[in-house]
Amino acid sequence: MKYLTKYRWYIKLTSWEYWPSWILYIPVWIQHFYLAFKAKSLFFFLKVNPAIVDGFILSDSKFKTLQLVPEPYLPKTIFVEKNDTFNNVFKNLNNTFINFPVILKPDIGYRGLLVHKINDGKELEQVLKSIKVDHIVQEYVDFQLEIGIFYFRLPKNNSGSIPSITIKEFLSVTGDGIKTLEELVNERPRAILQREKIKINFKELWNKVVPGGEKMILEFIGNHNRGTKFINGNYLYDKNLLKVFDELNRCMPGFYFGRFDIRAKSIEDLKNGKNFKILEVNGVGAEPTHVYDPNYKLLHAWRDMLYLWKIIYVIAMQNKQDGEKFPLYLEARKRWRSFKSYKKIAFEG
Repeated sequence: MKYLTKYRWYIKLTSWEYWPSWILYIPVWIQHFYLAFKAKSLFFFLKVNPAIVDGFILSDSKFKTLQLVPEPYLPKTIFVEKNDTFNNVFKNLNNTFINFPVILKPDIGYRGLLVHKINDGKELEQVLKSIKVDHIVQEYVDFQLEIGIFYFRLPKNNSGSIPSITIKEFLSVTGDGIKTLEELVNERPRAILQREKIKINFKELWNKVVPGGEKMILEFIGNHNRGTKFINGNYLYDKNLLKVFDELNRCMPGFYFGRFDIRAKSIEDLKNGKNFKILEVNGVGAEPTHVYDPNYKLLHAWRDMLYLWKIIYVIAMQNKQDGEKFPLYLEARKRWRSFKSYKKIAFEG
């Protein structure tokens, strides 16, 4: 265990994808003050998506933002207030025809924290006792492909652009008929960083040999800090994919910039506009997650971030020309303090 502890430190040191997130934003902060000077507003970015009126950068309501998406592309979802009883939630699930397993997550999320895959009513009842903020419950979409599509469109243009495509590879091991699950986990750097959680979740299988050729998914939530590998999928871009998202965006007035987290049966189906569900819509705080590919260079990630923040400025200025007013300091401070308070209660309290 002492060796593994030291190895964790080495893994994080040698792969910038595990470095503190603020490192990715160093050049963005510098650029922001230049763009803010041009825009005559520090908070111009809050008007890139006029349809989103409550959040700051990372504090958009998932439930409200999902309402912008056309119904055929939405998984069944219910809103759960922090004081909701299990009986009420269970009744709402039945009324909405949502079956187990389900995904329970905070309405305002933070890098995948407190997201649960719930397999039955007993587990749901137990988890509901611990929630301190509003959540949403979503049907589990059992499609093979999970992918992030970053899309933006200038308000004056009819067609947009897809600058980032991310394929999510869930944390897993494949048995060889010789090694135990523990031994297989200890061979994978990405799994080592999640070792203690995996040991708890798979305690009955931890010391058992995994049959040869059997693939075990160790984490079903597609977040980077839960072991999911983000793979640069920009090579998948073509005019068919852009057409799907142009058509989708036309049905989302007031939304011009963000990332769609999606589950689909296949990339071919997604390009044909069928058999996919949008799990989340992330607005101005969205990241082009392809940059977290282990083979992606930090300098290239900085370049991509600077480009997208410039796009934010251009969209915001076009929206201003169309009558949107940039938030004043007091409004922006109110939004920021609201998010800080929420984050403290939900994730730190």
